[in-house]
Amino acid sequence: MIHVIIIDDESHARSLLDSFLAKSLGVEYQLVASCASVAKGVQAIREHKVDLVFLDIQMPEEDGFALLSYFKEVDFEIIFVTAFDQYALKAIKSSALHYLLKPIDPDELNDALDRFKKTAVSKAAMRKKLDHFSAYLKAGKEVSRAIFNTTTGFEVVLFKDIMYVTAHGNYSMLYFMDGAHKLVTCALKTIEEILPETVFFRVHDSHIINMNAIKSYTKAYREITLVNGKTLKVADRKLKSFLSRLSETV
Repeated sequence: MIHVIIIDDESHARSLLDSFLAKSLGVEYQLVASCASVAKGVQAIREHKVDLVFLDIQMPEEDGFALLSYFKEVDFEIIFVTAFDQYALKAIKSSALHYLLKPIDPDELNDALDRFKKTAVSKAAMRKKLDHFSAYLKAGKEVSRAIFNTTTGFEVVLFKDIMYVTAHGNYSMLYFMDGAHKLVTCALKTIEEILPETVFFRVHDSHIINMNAIKSYTKAYREITLVNGKTLKVADRKLKSFLSRLSETV
């Protein structure tokens, strides 16, 4: 049984999500509380067994982020729900937390539920993700690391250690300056949104590079050579932007 609390100031949004969840989870689903504010949500979490909280970000009085300050120990998963806050969305992604965009699409909800089931983590792991998330919000956009989900758990990665990233089916492979590599369970597009654009550049549909890791560029072949000797092609449509960025980096 998955015990769920929905926190959203819009009653119709709560009802719609409840309906979607009942259809998606069937007999596994139990809604233990539907709350219109963070304060009521905190009370419900303290009173009930809860596995999963759907938490709206934009709410009056207190936004969804405030809920985290009420708990020293977090033993439930959170799926954040947001309509338009791109900065908050980037913070959520960088922390490898779950999220949904409004209006909620049933297929995206099912994907989020699948990720929840596959990557449910321990209290300590959840706290680490939330601590990273909070640090991101406090520090602003100049953060130095991100948390990526892997097939076995999650990995804390320093941006400066990444040399390049390649698409690997629906997942992505991170290649590091020390020669190591790690498969992470998110698409290249998501990683592109997490990595700082002042350092990283997507030169092709299949790969993103750390601009500081470029050793040379061969104009005739439109090919980059990285400091480890790896060569990667620059897509035609990316060439002009890449050369502009390269001139700024050098």
